[in-house]
Amino acid sequence: MKKNYSQDVLLLAILSLTVTFLWVYLSIYRALGKSEKPVLTSKQNQPLEPKLDESIFEELKKRKI
Repeated sequence: MKKNYSQDVLLLAILSLTVTFLWVYLSIYRALGKSEKPVLTSKQNQPLEPKLDESIFEELKKRKI
C-alpha cells in the first residue's frame, strides 16, 4: 500500500503554523501583561529646586572648546 506523503506534509505544516502562532500570541500577551514598577530612591523622590547656580555658567564660558 502506497502512503500519501502530501497529506502528512500538509498536516505537519498546519501543526507547525498553529504552534508558531500560539507561541507568538503567548509571548505578546506575557510582554503586555508584565508591568514592573520602578523603585525610586529617596534622592530621586525629592522635588527639584528651581534655582540655578550661575557660577557654573561663568565657568563654562571661560572654557576653551
